[in-house]
Amino acid sequence: WLMHLNSRLLFCKDGFIVLFKTIISYTLKVSTYFKKENDPLASLSTHFPYGSFNKHPTILQVIPALKSGGVEIETLEVASAILAAGGRPIIACAQGELSKDPRTKGVLLKILPLNTKNPLQIWRNAKLLKELIRNEKVDIVHARSRGPAWSAFKAAKEANSPFITTYHAAYKSRSFFKTLYNSVMAAGDRVIAISPFIKRHIKAKYNRSRWFDSSKLRLIPRGIDLAYFNPKSISVEQVTHLREEWALPPKARVILLPGRLSKSKGQDTLIKAFSLMKSPNTFLILLGSAQGHETYRDTLLNLATSLNLKDRVKWFPAISDLAPAYQLADVIVCPSHVPEGFGRLIVEAQAMEKPIIATNHGGVCDLIEEGKTGWLVPPQDEKSLAKVLDQVLTLPKKELVAMGKQERAWAETHFSKIAMLSKTIAVYKEVISD
Repeated sequence: WLMHLNSRLLFCKDGFIVLFKTIISYTLKVSTYFKKENDPLASLSTHFPYGSFNKHPTILQVIPALKSGGVEIETLEVASAILAAGGRPIIACAQGELSKDPRTKGVLLKILPLNTKNPLQIWRNAKLLKELIRNEKVDIVHARSRGPAWSAFKAAKEANSPFITTYHAAYKSRSFFKTLYNSVMAAGDRVIAISPFIKRHIKAKYNRSRWFDSSKLRLIPRGIDLAYFNPKSISVEQVTHLREEWALPPKARVILLPGRLSKSKGQDTLIKAFSLMKSPNTFLILLGSAQGHETYRDTLLNLATSLNLKDRVKWFPAISDLAPAYQLADVIVCPSHVPEGFGRLIVEAQAMEKPIIATNHGGVCDLIEEGKTGWLVPPQDEKSLAKVLDQVLTLPKKELVAMGKQERAWAETHFSKIAMLSKTIAVYKEVISD
């Protein structure tokens, strides 16, 4: 199977595996966020338009399914940028909540069973993708998740198409086989790291491997729509309507955790912290999809009931218009149990000039300067989280406003969606010119 994935395993004389071959890497960083490294993409301004392709390349992005997550949203945004730059975007994936999203307009959506880790299905998917690449004359294959990436890797190599990956998370690798499974994300002709944390993780994981070529690594932090995530763009009527829809008292303080329901996201820790808080007239909103996690949702709501919080902890499904929810909230929380590769909701909250509290690990640590652009607490520490929540909710308005301005300036400087998309198009053009 590995041989068909174009990986080679070489053995030294005492029998240990020394190498399996693929390709990867290159180094970079942007402004003060990436201060100690040379950035080959740094000449691109945050206001640089997407640019245009000299030709009209067909670019295939491969993901498991079009669910309502950060990776999926970024995939749609990049597809729109490809279209604007004069390219032809294709997304191969299984069905999901975003399959009929307006952002799919102009994108060729190919529905394939890519949401699998089954080796046999991964093998079959490689054949399907190879056929797609040849029929649609694909110029670049861009994979964003491990299972589909193996299928895409094999298909791209057999079709002689450039292969790019985006490394979205610090994947766990407690065994040789899991390390091998993860390694495909570092096997691109270019490898995009979504944060300095992920870049450090890739280097720490693969720098000693002979097949690793760090000259092909590109750092492109995720970006957000700064015009949309802007408190000035939200009307009082929007916030009032949402408050009424969620049946919140007019003067109630609101703690918001946006994001899909998952044990790794730390909703349970936040509920426990909420039970320890001293701030009165406060409500906790869990806002995110429970699809496939209905049992966990019920567990969370039962936990709230057991802590006498039934009427003050509310869950609502994910909404497409998220900015008014941020505007309604008094504080945003990201209590993830596992390190986030980036932490999109952190930057969204900062752009909305809202106080943000997050756990002190992963890519989040690159986003928050303690007390200036947010607060950090230890993972799964409800006591510390409750203490900081109470502290934030008692800060003077003048202090919160000043901090909000700092947050907004930070987000504008480093995390523009335009900059992210411009740099991604630049990587595509770089690969095409190779």
